[in-house]
Amino acid sequence: MNYWVQRLGTALLLLFAVSVLTFGAMNTLGDPLFNILGPVARAKDVQGTAQIDGYAYQAARDNPTVGLVLLDGPDELSAGESVLVAEGDTLPRRADTVAPLESVAVESGLVSIADGVSPGSAVLNGPEPEQLADVAEAEERFYLDRPLPERYVRWLGDFVTGDMGPQFSKTGEPPVTDLIKERLPRSAMLLIMAQLLATVIAIPWSLWSASKANTVVDRASTFSTFLIIALPNFALGVVLKYLLAIRLGWFPQTFNAADPFLSRVWQMFLPALTIALPAAAVYQRLLRTDLITTLQEDFILMARSKGVSRRNILFKHALRPSLFSFVTVFGINTGALIGGSLIVETIFRVPGLGSAVVEAVVTEDFPVVLAIVMIIAVAFVAVNVIVDVLYSLIDPRVRR
Repeated sequence: MNYWVQRLGTALLLLFAVSVLTFGAMNTLGDPLFNILGPVARAKDVQGTAQIDGYAYQAARDNPTVGLVLLDGPDELSAGESVLVAEGDTLPRRADTVAPLESVAVESGLVSIADGVSPGSAVLNGPEPEQLADVAEAEERFYLDRPLPERYVRWLGDFVTGDMGPQFSKTGEPPVTDLIKERLPRSAMLLIMAQLLATVIAIPWSLWSASKANTVVDRASTFSTFLIIALPNFALGVVLKYLLAIRLGWFPQTFNAADPFLSRVWQMFLPALTIALPAAAVYQRLLRTDLITTLQEDFILMARSKGVSRRNILFKHALRPSLFSFVTVFGINTGALIGGSLIVETIFRVPGLGSAVVEAVVTEDFPVVLAIVMIIAVAFVAVNVIVDVLYSLIDPRVRR
């Protein structure tokens, strides 16, 4: 019981660390407000000059007719605040209007602005009221006016309940959750197919190579694995697409999300094979080496002396104890395959998380990047927890 509690605690701690680092990096290395509004975000830092004596304030959108709180002289003004200024004064940031003294009445600490005062009047080189309104709206909507720790807690609370927030755009549509629901199944299908193909290719390949160790066949197999490993995913994808899809026409060149399920599976086969081949080559090298070592153990010699067939020795006696390295690399390699799938999706035009994260990085759409990073982290941790379960099935002694 303690073993699984420790594993679960480690997994949760890892996810927490990833979320903190990613959220902090996104919000400190960039300017979220600028990514939402563009140059309009700079309006909050623009300072104008008063052209007349009066009260400087920030207008919401239309002419102010409500009482405003009188301030002594703050560096910044928020909506509903006002400060007395004289001609030639540099206005506090976010002050977009100077109301002449004759149009202002002060009663009981409240500043009342008479009708007829237009936002932006008597201000030289000040911010535009409409831009300031957009800034205030964006800050409230994305909690950008709150401290960073509070924003993280709000984001994490929303994320664990399935609300990943709006995208960084004027409309925020579609919501990040809807975008992920649309793209995630395609990327998950691609990754699962790739790992299944890699396993189906690697295990028979390893058994065959190990049974013919140090022969010409084994040396040719070793050369093939090194050749496949040396090819990066994007290069292998381009070669396979050109040969098998464009020249020979055996596979479709693009993915169509509107097609039936089996058709989509067939369209996904070639990109999955692109990811699977390098992974299968890595798995084959590890499993072959472990199989050769296992085949030299005493219990294998005993089985041979009893007349057990070579096939049964390989599958029933040698394979299971040789799977530790394979299972370990299978779990660790998941993260690398996810990264490789992002490139492969672009090559084969699969509208999955890969294209979504590329678009989000280009536009610096932090909520989308955060959501995809966290989903990848959760998937990586989940796969490695499954690997731990497989360890215990292969050899129960690992739980002690």
